[in-house]
Amino acid sequence: MADDTRQTEEQVAPRPRGPANVMPGGTAHTAGGEKTDAAGPSYIDAVRSLGPEYYLNFHKRPCVRDSQLQGLAAGFAGGSLGAILGRPVRVASNWAVGTWCGVSVISYQVCQYYRSKEKAGIKQAQELMEKKRATIEAKKEARRRAREEHDKLEQARRYEEERKKSWGYWYEKTIKFW
Repeated sequence: MADDTRQTEEQVAPRPRGPANVMPGGTAHTAGGEKTDAAGPSYIDAVRSLGPEYYLNFHKRPCVRDSQLQGLAAGFAGGSLGAILGRPVRVASNWAVGTWCGVSVISYQVCQYYRSKEKAGIKQAQELMEKKRATIEAKKEARRRAREEHDKLEQARRYEEERKKSWGYWYEKTIKFW
């Protein structure tokens, strides 16, 4: 009888086709198994996907011009130092190119860091201005409400004074007693 229930459960529930713990971009075996076939795009694919406009307008990006100028000056200084120290032309040229690359990259990164700090400061200033504008608007609204309330009270007081000066008020207070 127990064998019959096992057979019906196996017939009802089909077996999975693959491992149950496979995620996109993951491995079939979590303990150091092989990568799945979808390894993602290669470096060459990423470079090709940027298109020619990305490379043709490289010089128009922020910080690029300044970092390249600093790199050129440093490269000239590095190559000159290599030549002064008596290194062969090829080695002095390598020094110049290496110095140019290093100083350009470092200068670009420093410039980007300061730009990000500046953007954060601008964002903070905008948030402060919005808060200040909101508080000013709230104060104006409170003053307007207070002025309206004062005007209503003043109007009610004037109405009461006018009513007291009229004959109807005198009549109600003195003559009409029943």
